[in-house]
Amino acid sequence: MPIEYRWSGRVALTQDFLPHVHEPAPGLSMLLGYNGRGIALATSLGRHMAARLAGQGGDFPFPITPLRRIPLHGLQRLYLGAGIAWYRLLDALF
Repeated sequence: MPIEYRWSGRVALTQDFLPHVHEPAPGLSMLLGYNGRGIALATSLGRHMAARLAGQGGDFPFPITPLRRIPLHGLQRLYLGAGIAWYRLLDALF
């Protein structure tokens, strides 16, 4: 059976494989790093964030953490590209 639909794109991965919540400046909040589970998590966490920003939310499901640099981030395209190529090869062979 041929594949009728497919998704292609980048997935935001975090080192601890958990979504991250940051407030880099007053009045600026961000959610990122859903690690391939973005549809469900973005919907749920978006509701939590909206309630929090409206002053109606309790504790947020994830801690608000500071932004940190990613070690070896400059080599990201190289090592991620190699991993993607490897799994595409495995998909083609099997």
